[in-house]
Amino acid sequence: MDEIVKLEKELHDPSVRKNRSRLDVLLHASFIEIGRSGEIYDKDRILSSLDTDATHKTWSQDFRYQLISDGLVLLTYRSAHVGPCNSLSRFSRSSSLWERTEEGWKLRYHQGTPTSAFERGAT
Repeated sequence: MDEIVKLEKELHDPSVRKNRSRLDVLLHASFIEIGRSGEIYDKDRILSSLDTDATHKTWSQDFRYQLISDGLVLLTYRSAHVGPCNSLSRFSRSSSLWERTEEGWKLRYHQGTPTSAFERGAT
């Protein structure tokens, strides 16, 4: 599952969130996201409106996974934006569903839910 955590963390990188070709590789054709705001995004919407303001770093920790079926993994974790002075804000509990395809692992579904603040722990 280290590979899936690595791929999830790659999506936290601002340079990846601005890279259409890399996002096209990482996101499943049927990708759906329910954001912290409750807004729903699909792959086309993500790729057509790349987050040009995605400059914040993301801290993530407490990764857990559950094998749903062969080639389908549910990954859950906590995350936050890293701000000035290395402070954390915009805390979330996240769930991602990763599917193994012929091209490799693809993110099929993601949901971020606002949560209370937490102490920074191990990644």
